[in-house]
Amino acid sequence: MSDRSATIIESLDEAGSLAPRILGGEVFIVRRGLQQLGLLDTLTRSTLDGIRSCVGPDIAGKIERDGFDRIHEWIEPTDIPAVTDAVYKVVTANANDVLVKLVPGLFPGGKDYYFERTPNVRFHIPFDIATAHRKEFNKFAEARGQGKIAAHGPHRDPWVDCPENVINVWIAIGPVQRGNGLTIFTQDYRTEFAFQDGYLNSGSRLHQPTTVDMSPGDMLLFHSNHLHGSELNQTQSTRYVISYRVAFGKPYYPHGHYHHYQHVGLASGPLRWLAGLPQNLQWSFVRYQYRRLIYKVAGRGRMTGYDAADSHRHSSLEQSVTKSDFSKDDALALDDFPVGSIRAVSKRVCVARLGEDEFTAVSRYCPHAGGDLSCGWIEDGKIVCPLHSLAIDPHTGTSRCNVLKSLRVYPSEVRNGRVYVNTNEPEPDPDPDPAPASHPVDRSIKAQ
Repeated sequence: MSDRSATIIESLDEAGSLAPRILGGEVFIVRRGLQQLGLLDTLTRSTLDGIRSCVGPDIAGKIERDGFDRIHEWIEPTDIPAVTDAVYKVVTANANDVLVKLVPGLFPGGKDYYFERTPNVRFHIPFDIATAHRKEFNKFAEARGQGKIAAHGPHRDPWVDCPENVINVWIAIGPVQRGNGLTIFTQDYRTEFAFQDGYLNSGSRLHQPTTVDMSPGDMLLFHSNHLHGSELNQTQSTRYVISYRVAFGKPYYPHGHYHHYQHVGLASGPLRWLAGLPQNLQWSFVRYQYRRLIYKVAGRGRMTGYDAADSHRHSSLEQSVTKSDFSKDDALALDDFPVGSIRAVSKRVCVARLGEDEFTAVSRYCPHAGGDLSCGWIEDGKIVCPLHSLAIDPHTGTSRCNVLKSLRVYPSEVRNGRVYVNTNEPEPDPDPDPAPASHPVDRSIKAQ
């Protein structure tokens, strides 16, 4: 596997032992994985059952006919949270039935495992449609966690108090394309970053991530400790996926222990109410409950997972943007500015070197959620924001999202081996859209 790629598996018969390789940082795409396991029809029917229970058989029939990628054409944006909740109920009820086929099929011999009680249902409608309904989407995120119906910024699952020894099985139920997919920062797997409340600190430099197109039934497998996030949906299609989290051995919680994982051996039958007990028979659960009690007795209100451990408030930062990254005279030396890179020239402006003699200077902060573009990258001639992979035209400042403001483009020129930018005219403060994916929520009540 190359630094930025995932290994593609066409046939599960030739996959071999995947679990230790995934937990070691490798990323895999299993093409037509659900079809090979006989599960695509199951999850498709489950989804349609949930939709039917919420908005009726007529709309469910139109979605079945046209495909999940056109769900936004038949369901009002205000109904997306309710529809997602309805689908949650169905896929949670049959999670064990799905996983007893899926896990042994992906990981032969993997019979003793734990799985997150509630799978993750993710409907991402086009951002141009969703943005007018951010309040309703934010309210949904408070109950279900981030990344379900809106883009999620770069994070590692343990940062939001998920177990560390978990494999993510991220499944395309509808088509996934670049511009609305998942980003995995494979080159940053072993890099330590500063984070706060589960989110990457502003100013962290990232390598360009892996993003792949997926057809219905394709599965993406990766370790929960990979830095990953969502692309802001810049397309005209809805992205619909279901993801499961699986742990071999008891889930290991480095921070707050409150997520609900069930042991497969107890998840069905008359003793299924005991399925969550084995994961709680460890000191991390006792310690978390004790701290939660002390927090309450001290009158500090309800303890969130973020308050569970001091170690989870910080991490060493390998790379960041500092004052030394820009000079006082709004100029950059070409020797320190390779082709294909972006550099800050001031607190408000950055410069992208698109070619040997081609430069553009634009506003430094993304119009979506205020991401620092000087920490981003250039792909297909576009400036890409590191938070949600919004691609921006470097010459016009526009993106594929029509509702977002254009970046301001500044005049620039090269003189005596330096790039100079004319920033004489004042620029207004960045006014990022308060997208649901950019704000942490209390996950101590309901698991993400």
